[in-house]
Amino acid sequence: MSSLPESLKTDRNIAPFIARSNELAQANPVVSYYCKIYVLDHILSNRLHVGNPEVEAFTVSLLDDTETIKASHEDENVRAVLADRQLSLNLVFAFGFRLFTSCLEDLSHYDGTNKIQLASKLRATINFLSVLKVFTGTEDSSLDFSKTSGGKCASRHEFDAFIKEKLKTLKFQLSRLIKDEIPLQGEEEELAELGNVKDNSDDASPFPSAPQDLSDIPGRSESTSPPLNSSSPQLPGSPRLPHSPRLPKSPLGPSSPTLRSSSGSPAFKLPGAPRFDPGSEGSDSDLGPFKLPGAPKFLPDDDLSHINKTSSIQMFPPDNEVKPALPPKPTPKPVIHKPSASETHHKPITKESLAEIIDTTEQIAQIQRHAKFAISALNYEDLETAEKELARSMEILQLVKKHTS
Repeated sequence: MSSLPESLKTDRNIAPFIARSNELAQANPVVSYYCKIYVLDHILSNRLHVGNPEVEAFTVSLLDDTETIKASHEDENVRAVLADRQLSLNLVFAFGFRLFTSCLEDLSHYDGTNKIQLASKLRATINFLSVLKVFTGTEDSSLDFSKTSGGKCASRHEFDAFIKEKLKTLKFQLSRLIKDEIPLQGEEEELAELGNVKDNSDDASPFPSAPQDLSDIPGRSESTSPPLNSSSPQLPGSPRLPHSPRLPKSPLGPSSPTLRSSSGSPAFKLPGAPRFDPGSEGSDSDLGPFKLPGAPKFLPDDDLSHINKTSSIQMFPPDNEVKPALPPKPTPKPVIHKPSASETHHKPITKESLAEIIDTTEQIAQIQRHAKFAISALNYEDLETAEKELARSMEILQLVKKHTS
């Protein structure tokens, strides 16, 4: 098969499916074959090959590749499955649905450490379930969708709606994963536990509830309870407060009223109302030792220069002379910081060091490529391929580390 043309590399219905087909060429040839069939149907139904020689050549090469795989005798089991559309449908559906349930399980145990791997797995599962459109796009009476789905879908239309629902679920979960909206494992349990602790603390009371009736008191019997018609014993009276010291009576008026306690004796006195009017004028003898200040005789805007001439306290009018202005302060000179004379010298790059850098960069790229192959194999649970790619990556990494140290 020829390389993918530039005009098709941005098509979401072509480039991802070619990549999935190459990934499963050895692990699952049947699913890999139908990924190519999906791309061929998309190109031919949308007439993308018309008027574009590169796309036309790629389409012819892809057709030859699919015919070669179908007619190959290397694996008779693969050849038998590809010859039977019902077996092919069952195998592709089982592969995609197994990945679907695995994605949901990974989402339920998501802890935030494998976001990139989980996103790649969700995208791959979306591609593999989309391949089933090859079987539902045309009316084929030989296909039993009820048998494939375990009785959930009786017809082609029900099966197509079922697949669309699963694709919608995967796309929604992928969007939540990208936006970091999926709760991490353990957060929901902690929130529920905190809610239970709060409810228990609200319900619990530090004080026991009071009994509604005397009969509810523990240890109380009917024999010890007095009859209702009998006279209740008198409770001891409240203790008397000590007498407060009597204040001398004011000569201005009658004594202040006193408060009586329950026993009839005076407990303490309250001050009485004054006999004089605070606003009335009178002599000092009438008012006694208490005298309230009156209204001021002078207002703030009156001329007070002729008042109290003989007093020892002299009043001076405000000075209206204009004080000479102070000379302006000299502006400080700006401080100029001189740059440091020291310069950082780097080791010059020679041809030998440049070749070493390029060689190391290529080896690191090989390490990354093998690691990506290992991750891709793990996404499809191909442990042997993942182990082989990781071993190759670690081997190159040890050589680079030994060479650079």
